Amino acid sequence: MHRIYIVILLSLSGLLVPACSWASHGASLVTQVRMDGSRLSVYGQQLFRDVDHRVYFGAKDAENLLEPRVLKVDARRIEVLLPFQPISGDYWLKIGPSVDAPALTALLRVENDTISIASEDYDPQFDRLVQHSSAQKNHEVVLASGADGSCLGDEPDCVEARTVAVGPAFCGAAADFDPFEGSQAMTVKGTEELHLDEFYTIEARVFIREYVRSGIIIDKYSGSGRGREYRLSVNKEGLLRSWFSIDGTLNNSRTVLSTAPVPKNKWVHVASTFDGRYVRLFIDGVQVSEKRIAGRPAQLGYQNIAIGGNNCCRGYYEVLNGLIDEVRISTVARYRESFEVPRSEFEPDANTQLLMHFTDGGENAGIIGGAIELTELDRITACGER
Repeated sequence: MHRIYIVILLSLSGLLVPACSWASHGASLVTQVRMDGSRLSVYGQQLFRDVDHRVYFGAKDAENLLEPRVLKVDARRIEVLLPFQPISGDYWLKIGPSVDAPALTALLRVENDTISIASEDYDPQFDRLVQHSSAQKNHEVVLASGADGSCLGDEPDCVEARTVAVGPAFCGAAADFDPFEGSQAMTVKGTEELHLDEFYTIEARVFIREYVRSGIIIDKYSGSGRGREYRLSVNKEGLLRSWFSIDGTLNNSRTVLSTAPVPKNKWVHVASTFDGRYVRLFIDGVQVSEKRIAGRPAQLGYQNIAIGGNNCCRGYYEVLNGLIDEVRISTVARYRESFEVPRSEFEPDANTQLLMHFTDGGENAGIIGGAIELTELDRITACGER
């Protein structure tokens, strides 16, 4: 895992804050930003000026910025889990009461395996402007908290000029589905025998644009009266829905719904696990449902795995409206309680039956089945696209 260190100065507009919130009311000064996979740490002083402030992150030209999951907040650091590891492009980082009225803003640029500051705001209180030269040799970043490129005071987290490499991006591409633009399910060839047993995990990363009647993430259903095996989907209320049939019929299927909806317009990790007794659902590492179930999924072998929709029927049946990435089916219950969400691409192991990264088209890194044969109705796009 590559780690990225950059030193930046971010501006803070004046805000009235109760005296009890902070001992000092000086301007916010960010001395360092560190990225480890999709985990972003911002170091400085008074980054959160109010308990209602939030962190916003996203592509510069995106219609909406995302709210990454905040993992830690203290006097000198904010640590968040980004919904994706940025690919080449410009990204806004904003902190404040709303995305339209941020107290702190920076524009980050990822390009040619380096990360740099594309622009900075002028800080009138400190009377300095952090400058960046894009023509510097070997993509060196000479950004620091001092106007002359040096560290100010004795800040322990201040790091001076250095080359910064991001390495291979996590989530370079994702499967893209839109039932209103003619998308259909992607079929993974040779997966008729990819059955589930008494222990399994079905998981993926999803970006939901809008809820639909039954937005399928992963499906194995032939469409016949006795052709049902298992499915993971998001219903019209946004609830994560997992079911399997113990004999292939609808009457003998077992369904579990999450107690909370899958968030829209942000990347989240979703998972369904079964340990022989309990089916558990997770959204971004938080357990959102648990149900004791007797039996195991039917093992019929009628149909290939479908991603993003139902391949049993013609048309755009139950197609998800959003993006899907890092699809993995395993023969173990990988999660039995709330957990820290994965921050890098999955590595196949002996329990990995299916693994789709989508970074090289429709490849399958699992041990069962082949690749997706893409049609003119299928689309794989950059993970940052909306």
